[in-house]
Parts: sequence; structure tokens; C-alpha cells
Amino acid sequence: MTVPSRVALLSDDLMFRSQLATAVASWGGTVLTARAGDVPEADAVFVDLNREAEPRLGAIARLREALPETPIVAFCHHGEKLLRERAMSSGASSCVTNGAIQATALRLAGLPVPQDAPG
Repeated sequence: MTVPSRVALLSDDLMFRSQLATAVASWGGTVLTARAGDVPEADAVFVDLNREAEPRLGAIARLREALPETPIVAFCHHGEKLLRERAMSSGASSCVTNGAIQATALRLAGLPVPQDAPG
């Protein structure tokens, strides 16, 4: 797998954006901010389903159609099993809990993940 150098993020969460940017920068990549209607030129896409889930589920479907080979990782609260299932049926490559998203970003890049990392 190729290490993604451009990671797009659909999220309003400034704290998470900063945390993901730190993880992505650790392998020399950059985080691009995207909106639900965008089709970013990215090597991987992370989609926050914690707020505005419905439009972002639609965005996942559009992204999957436009970017069939690009990993699309959705994330949401731990208790949102139905939402995770809907994300997968919309075209997400995976859907993880909020706590597992940084470890997922590191795995996507082929980097070591701390043993105590969630997910």
C-alpha cells in the first residue's frame, strides 16, 4: 500500500482536525479540509459522522463513486452501531469509533501503532 500524502477530512471538529493533522504530519503528509459536496484530490478521506450524519453519508456515496480506489474512513460515537453500518453500505472502506481514528490513520500509513491505542 502507498502511504497517503494527502488526507482529506470532512469534519467541523477543530480539535480532531488538529490531532489528525499531527498524526498525518508524522509521516510527511498533509490534511486537506473538505466539505460534503467536495471531491478532494486525496489519497485517503476521513469523514466525521458525529454531526450532520445524513449529508455526510451522501458524501461518502458520491466520494466512493468518484474515487473508487481511495480509502474512505468514517468515524462516529461508540454507541452508533446503525450509523456505522449505514456508512459501510454507503461506500466507506471502514467505519471506526472516535477513539480509534488516530490509530486507523497510522495503520493506513503503514506506521507502527502504539499497543495501548484504541481500535
